[in-house]
This record gives sequence, structure tokens and C-alpha cells, in this order.
Amino acid sequence: MMKMKNIFYIISFVLLSSCNYLDVEPTGKVIPEKVTEFRAMMTSAYSKYPAYKHLLAMRADEVFPFTGEYSAYDRFIDFAIWNDNSPSMQETYPWLSLYNVIFYTNSVIDDVMSADVDTYDDTREQIKAEALLLRAYSHFELLNLYAVPYNPMTAVVDRGIPLSTKIDIEQNFIPAKVEEVYTQILSDIEEARDLLQIEEQPANIRYRFSKKSALALEARVRLYHAEWDNALALAEELIPMCQLENLNDASAISPYEVSSKEAILSLERVVSSAVATETYVLPNLKNQYNMMGDLRVSRYFLNTDDALVPNKCNSDNMKVTFRSAEIYLIAAEAAAHVNGKLDIAKTRLKELMKNRLAESYYSQKASEIDGMSQEALITEIADERARELALEGHRWYDLRRTTRPEIVKTYKNQEGITVTKTLMQDDSRYTISFPSEATTNNPNLKN
Repeated sequence: MMKMKNIFYIISFVLLSSCNYLDVEPTGKVIPEKVTEFRAMMTSAYSKYPAYKHLLAMRADEVFPFTGEYSAYDRFIDFAIWNDNSPSMQETYPWLSLYNVIFYTNSVIDDVMSADVDTYDDTREQIKAEALLLRAYSHFELLNLYAVPYNPMTAVVDRGIPLSTKIDIEQNFIPAKVEEVYTQILSDIEEARDLLQIEEQPANIRYRFSKKSALALEARVRLYHAEWDNALALAEELIPMCQLENLNDASAISPYEVSSKEAILSLERVVSSAVATETYVLPNLKNQYNMMGDLRVSRYFLNTDDALVPNKCNSDNMKVTFRSAEIYLIAAEAAAHVNGKLDIAKTRLKELMKNRLAESYYSQKASEIDGMSQEALITEIADERARELALEGHRWYDLRRTTRPEIVKTYKNQEGITVTKTLMQDDSRYTISFPSEATTNNPNLKN
């Protein structure tokens, strides 16, 4: 018999005035009993994963909204100048939406293994594994949005985010410590990897996790957790499975497309249509590229009369969460931090660049990389991450987990007045504050 808690299974996940910040208001009652019904629930969980990485591109040093006859300015200016919890915000960073996804995954994790088998095309183990991985990824994103950057010296006491690992609407949602959140994330990944049945998903359902994308997720998590040896080992395990598109070949598919041979997990639409049409690339990003020798410029951007503007990841055939290039960059960054592995770091970085740069420019860059010290190489890898993964949601996280530099943005507002806004070195706004509606409804989230 299914548990009584299953009466909550469909699920309008709304923020109510209660002692907790999360509550559940059921709008219907669906009690999954069969494998296909749990697959349908996981499909719903995937479909509810929010689109928000464009807001992080605005927050970082990548793009800025045009003024004038563009609606994007009013939509995005608060994000671009770090004006958090502004009442004028038309969008928000994900909070409730990510916990909504987690709620679905908890429902699957709790009960799918007792489901009736009604198909030979799917398994209880695969569905549970995907739920564990999606829960891990959602907690990981929440942690990197709303918790202080990971510091191995203080992570056991630093405030993280609330963990949600069970369906209990009476529980108190209290922020766990940063290290506790990482422990839960890695535990979910480990359990999932023992259950996974699918090596790699076909392109039409590549939004679903597989053995390959589970490795990619763990490699990213280990990198952010500063586990250099483990991140390197995972990336090196993956690289033989990670082909690269060679942009020197005019017929090559853009590496961020779902149909690209680089695609590993294609869950998120990371650039909105407004970002693609109503923002321009900031000098901080534009100046990273050699405009003649870097073949990504024409693939990732459009050169207009006024500015360089985004031209990637803005349609459903360009959804991207993990792809091959990131794995090479994880290997390079991790190896650069491990004694005696500098040659591996240089090799992986050059392998990626060879597929992205015109041949003459690559020869120049390869020679420069060969002569780099460890410090210079780590900086170059960070710059290459900015170039390769532009607008895909990585840059803000990379800035906050590494040097947290000063960012200065000078622009003209809607009245034509020149304004300068500055995010200081190590600014507290490198951590996004919990949403005001969440702290209002849950005193446990207040400082």
C-alpha cells in the first residue's frame, strides 16, 4: 500500500505564510504505482527545472542590457548592478522553483523501488538514480547561488542552504552548513551511480541523466569542492568519451547544440530570447577573445554596428548543462593545482584550444602555454573558461569560487545619465541573499 504522504504528490509547491518557508498545497491527487507513472513524475521534475542562467550572465561581467527602446533594461538592470531583492525585479533567482524540483525527486526516491513493473523500456533503478542526480544538482545550484563560496577552512561552520531530502511538511527547514550540503550532494551522486543503467542518453531525451552525465556532475562538484585529485581523475575517466567539435571545419556543429557530439546533458536553456536580442557583451568578456584568431567569436556572438551581442544557447535545440569542453577544462584546472601535473593541465588546455582557434593563432597560444608557470596557467585556464563557456551560467560561479575580483560597470541609464556601479573585491554580494519572501515566512533563514 502506498504511504499516506502520497496524497501530496501533485503538487503545487507554493510559498505560504507558515512557520516553514516551504509548504505544499495539493491541487490534485495522483498516487504513482507503476514504473511508467514514476517516469512521468520524473519528466515533470525535469520540465520544471527553472531557466535562470541568463540572470547570472547579467550579474557577472558578461552582458548588459541595452537602454532606449528595449524592455530588457527594466527587466535586467537590477540583476546587472547587484540590486538584490529589489521590488522592481520582474524575474527572480530560483529558490522555490528549485525546491519544487527537489520535492518531485523526493517523491520518486521514496517510493519508486516499490512500483509495479509495467514496462521493459525503463527500470525502477534508472528512475531513482535520475531523481537522486537531479536532487543533487538542484542542491548544488542552490548552494552556489545562496551560500558563501566554498572555503575548506571554514566550510564546516559556514551557513549553507536548507537540505530537503524527505517529504515532511512539518519539518523545520534550517540551513545546513556548506560542508554538510556537499556531503549530501556527493552521497546522492554515489548512490545514483550504483543504480544507473543507461550509459548515455540519445539526443531526443538527453535532458535525462546517464552514467556519463553523472560522472560530469561529480567532476564539477569535486572541482568546486577543491578536490583537485578527485576532479582530475573523474575528468580523465570521461575524456575518452568526450569528443570535441573542431571549429576549423566549417561543417562542424556549434558545441553547445543538443545535436553536437559534445553534448552530455542538455537540460537547461541558459540564454533567454531577451538576452539574445537586447543585451550587449561587456568589455570584460569581449576583450578575452582574439577577434580574428578565435573561431568561437562568430559562433557565439554577432558583430553589429553598435556592439558584440550574444548568439548562442537561445533556443530549445541549444539547451546545455554539461558538454565535453567543460570536462577538458575541469581536467586542466584540477591538474594545474596538483603537484607534478602541470604538463597534463597544459595538454588538456591545448587540446581544447586546437579545436577552437585558427591554426596560426593556435600555434602562438600553444607556445605561450608551454612556457607558463603554474600561476600563469591557472589564470589562463580561468580566462579560457570565460571564453569557452560564455553565457552558459559558469562565469558568475567561477568568479565567486576563485578570486572574487572587483567588477566595475559604467553605463547610461534610461535618462541618458552615465552611472558607474562597482562590486568590490570580496564583496558580500558575491553571495545572493535569500529571497525576502522566504525569510519572511521562515525565521530560520534570517541571519
